[in-house]
Amino acid sequence: LFVVTPRASFANLGIQLIDEMGYTELQTMYVGMMGSLAVFSLMAVLFAGMLESALVLFLVSYSALAAVRSWGIFIEGLFDDFTLRLLYVELLSAALALISLMVYRRAGRESP
Repeated sequence: LFVVTPRASFANLGIQLIDEMGYTELQTMYVGMMGSLAVFSLMAVLFAGMLESALVLFLVSYSALAAVRSWGIFIEGLFDDFTLRLLYVELLSAALALISLMVYRRAGRESP
């Protein structure tokens, strides 16, 4: 829906932009980047050799998202309930990626 009706989709999230270029940038991130992560996830499921790389990618990506969002919230003071919920989800996702990576590596060391 972000591709077909970006204004309505972002309005539902409480995001109103004054410039068309802003919608293009948000579409790039939400559709392009997140879509790429989804494709990489599927590739990791299909090709076992890519699993560790996918877990590292998720750990780095979600950690970076949480760090930048934290900057906006705690340093710049720009946040609302939605932004805080996104931060919690990103922190949880980064933690789960870290746990998954540790379990994967431990299992690799223990197998003969």
